[in-house]
Amino acid sequence: MQSRPPPPPPPSPYYKTSSGDGRRSYTEKDYEEIFYHFDDYAQAIIIANATRFIDPTEPAEHYEYEEQILDEVSESELEGMKRSFYFGFATTLSSFVLLRWRRRRRVTVPFGGLSKYASRSSTRSSGSYKFDHIHPQQPGFLTNVPHASNSSAKPPRSGFVTDVALSALLGMGLSLLAIENDIFYPTGNSSTGDDNGPPLMSITPPPQWISHQIPLVPGKSLISETLCQPLTEEFKKFPKELWQSGNHRGIENGYNNHIALYANGGWKDTKYYNSNPNASVVSLGEQHNESKQKYEDSKNRIYEHLVVDSLQGFIINCERRARYEKKLRKVRNIPERTRPTIPPDGVPANEELELDDIYFHSDEDDESCNE
Repeated sequence: MQSRPPPPPPPSPYYKTSSGDGRRSYTEKDYEEIFYHFDDYAQAIIIANATRFIDPTEPAEHYEYEEQILDEVSESELEGMKRSFYFGFATTLSSFVLLRWRRRRRVTVPFGGLSKYASRSSTRSSGSYKFDHIHPQQPGFLTNVPHASNSSAKPPRSGFVTDVALSALLGMGLSLLAIENDIFYPTGNSSTGDDNGPPLMSITPPPQWISHQIPLVPGKSLISETLCQPLTEEFKKFPKELWQSGNHRGIENGYNNHIALYANGGWKDTKYYNSNPNASVVSLGEQHNESKQKYEDSKNRIYEHLVVDSLQGFIINCERRARYEKKLRKVRNIPERTRPTIPPDGVPANEELELDDIYFHSDEDDESCNE
C-alpha cells in the first residue's frame, strides 16, 4: 500500500529567505513555534495515512521493534491520561457531594430555624397569651403540616438528576483540560544516552514520531515510511543556522553539528539491540564533557532540545535509513520503489554525514524514499 501524497505544510515565518541568510540566534519561544510547526505537520500526515496504520500490509513481526519503541512512549502518555481521568473522577464526586449538601441545606434550614424560634418563643412567654383554638372546619391546614415536615426531611428528587449532570460535566471537562495541557504528564530526566552522566533536563515525553531511534529499527517502519520524506523536505526549508544554533551545548572541538552526523553504532548502540545493557546511544545530543552547571542551564531550553537534538536526530537517521535501503535494493536487485526489509542488525551509521548531505539530496533519491 503506497503512502498518500502528504498534505501541504503550514507556513512558517522561520523559513530561509531567498538570499539564504538565516538568523544567528533563536530564543526558546522561537524553538517552541518551530517544534509545533513540525508537530502539526506530522500529525496531519499521519491522519492522511491513517489507513496504513490501521491495516498494515506487512506481517506484524516486521514492525516488532518500532512497536516496542512506540509502546514505551505510549506508557507515559497513558499514565498521564489515567491521572487526568482520576482527577476528573475525584472532581465529579466532590462536586456532587457539595451540590447535594447545599441543596439539602437550602431545604432544611428554613423549617429548622422556624421550629427553633417557635420553641424559644413559647418557653419564654409569660403564659398570659394563648393561641386560638383551631377550628375543626380547617382540615386542609392539618394535612399540610406533616407534608411540610416530610418535604423538609427529603429534598426533591428532581435536583438529584441535575446535580449528577452538573458534576459529571465538570469532572469530564477538567479531565479533558488536563489531558490537553499535559498537566499530569509524567516527566523524566532526558539525557543523551550516558546513564552515568548528569541529566540534560526534565522534559515532557516528546511525540512518538520524533523518536530519533525509529528510523534505525530492523524490519519495516511505518513511521519512517510515512514521515521521513515529507519532514525532510520541510527540514530543508529552514536555514542551516537553525540546526547549528545550539552554541551552549559545547559540541566537541567547537564543531557545532549534531552528533548523529558522526559515525556511530547506529541501531547496535541502542538499548533495543539484543537487550544491550551497555547501550551508549550516541546518536542524540552532546557528549557529557561539560560541567554540571551547563546542564542546569539547559533546563530552561526544553523546546531547543526537542528541535535541535530530537527532531534533527530523527531527520539525520531518516537519511541514514534511506541510504541503507538504497544499498540493499542494489545488492538484492529490488525494484526502485519497493522498500527492502532491514536486516536484524538494524540501520548502521558507520559513515560521517554533513547537513549538506541532507540539504542537497538528489531528486532521484527523494523519489526512492517515497513509495
